[in-house]
Amino acid sequence: MSYTIAGRKILNEHIALAVFGTYGAIAASQMGGSKDAKVASGSPDAKVNDPPINASSSDEEAFIKQFLAEAEGKGSDRLV
Repeated sequence: MSYTIAGRKILNEHIALAVFGTYGAIAASQMGGSKDAKVASGSPDAKVNDPPINASSSDEEAFIKQFLAEAEGKGSDRLV
């Protein structure tokens, strides 16, 4: 079956391909996301992106900070 559009005979297959192509082009154009530059984890500004430490006491917060500092220092010998 075919349709007559603007005086021309257009097959169903071509209409379906045009719809899928248009849908794909719109989806691809909307996948851009944020254009802001992301800070690398090893840079000095990385602390800005760290999640907050929700400790119940100052001792717990100090322990967490010490643990994270030690873990970052040992990061070069990890495989994963």
